[in-house]
Amino acid sequence: MKKHRTPGDMPQEIRLAYAKIVGLVLMATPYPETSVVVVFYRSLHELTLKEKERRAVLEFMLSPDTDLNTLCSTLMSVELEEERNLLRFSLVEDIYHMLMADHNAGDEETVLFNQVLDKLAIHEEHIDMIRQMYNSDSTYLPKLKPENLPHKVVRQTAAGLVGLSVPVGMVAVSGERGLSPWGIASGLKAISPGKGRNKSLVPGLLITLAAGGMAWRSTKWLLHYPEWKRLWMLKRLKKSEIKKMKQTAKCIDEDILMMQKQIESRAADFAETDSWVTLENLLKRSRSLIRVKNEEIKNEIQFL
Repeated sequence: MKKHRTPGDMPQEIRLAYAKIVGLVLMATPYPETSVVVVFYRSLHELTLKEKERRAVLEFMLSPDTDLNTLCSTLMSVELEEERNLLRFSLVEDIYHMLMADHNAGDEETVLFNQVLDKLAIHEEHIDMIRQMYNSDSTYLPKLKPENLPHKVVRQTAAGLVGLSVPVGMVAVSGERGLSPWGIASGLKAISPGKGRNKSLVPGLLITLAAGGMAWRSTKWLLHYPEWKRLWMLKRLKKSEIKKMKQTAKCIDEDILMMQKQIESRAADFAETDSWVTLENLLKRSRSLIRVKNEEIKNEIQFL
C-alpha cells in the first residue's frame, strides 16, 4: 500500500505556501497575542521548516508578495486527492487553533479564516468536526471519579488481608508445628539466609515484612488500576507536551538570533528594521510564555 505524504513531507513550495497562509492569519491583527505565536510556531515545526525556510515565511509576513488566492491554489494543485485533503484539513485545523488560542477570535482573523474555507472548499460539517475535536482535545481521558467511603474501606481491607496473609503463609509453610511460638520461630529461621546455627530470626522477620508490604502495595494498585492507568497516561501526555514546547522554543530562539543579526546589519535603515524589532519583541514574549507553561506542566506532573 502506498504511504501518503503528510504536510511535513510535501515539497518545499507546498510547505511554504501552507506556512505563509498561517502567517497571514497571525499578522491579521495589529498586536497578536503570544499564545497565538506559540501555536503558529507549533504549526511551523510540524511542517519541518528549516531556519532559512522560516526566515522566508517571516519576511513574507512582514511584506507579503503573494496573495491568498495564489497560496491556496498552490495547495489545491497537489494531485493525489488524499494528500490534498490532508493538507486542507490540517491547515484549517491549525488556523482554528490559532483563533482559539487567545479565546477571542478578532474580526480580521475571522474574515481571513472564512476566505481560506471558501478557497479550499471546506464545508460546514468539516468545521463542526474540527470544533468538536478542539473542545474534546483535553477531555478525552475519562475523568477521575471520587472514591466513595465503602469502596475505599473494601479496597484497604482487601489489601491489608493480602499483606498480612503473605508473611503468615510464608512462616507457616517454612516452619514446624504450624503457627505456635516454636513454629513461628522455626519458620523465621528457615526463611533467614545462612546455614545451621548461623541463622537468626531477625533477617527472616525483615524478609517476611518486606514481602507483606509488597503484597499490600500491589493489591492496592491492582484494585485501583483504572485511576492509576489514567494518571499514567496523563503524565505521558504532559511530558509529550513539554517536549513539543521545547522544540517550539528552539525554533523561536533560532529566529530571534536571526532577527538580531538582520537588525544589526541594517541598523542605519530604521524604517526597514522597525518591523523586525517589533516581531523580535513578540517572539521574546512568546518564548517567555513557553517557559512559564513548561513550569506549570512540570508542577502539574508532580502533583499527579
